[in-house]
Amino acid sequence: MRIQVLTLPSVVVGDDVEEPFALVVDQVHDRIRDEVEGEKWRLFRDQCGARALLVTSETVEIVDPYAAAPEDPSLSALERA
Repeated sequence: MRIQVLTLPSVVVGDDVEEPFALVVDQVHDRIRDEVEGEKWRLFRDQCGARALLVTSETVEIVDPYAAAPEDPSLSALERA
């Protein structure tokens, strides 16, 4: 089980800037996911201050939105331009 932070777009209200985020809990075993009640997940989300929470048995990779896209080595220099 992993916990990742997904940053959401900033919210500006007057002079205040809020940096909202969501939590992603992935690779959760089905047994654990089913045993933990929804209210406990909501409590966890609220105590962390997250706007949203995603809990899944799948693997989710959070990508830095400012990261450069990897180059495809199968493309020629002309196709990359």
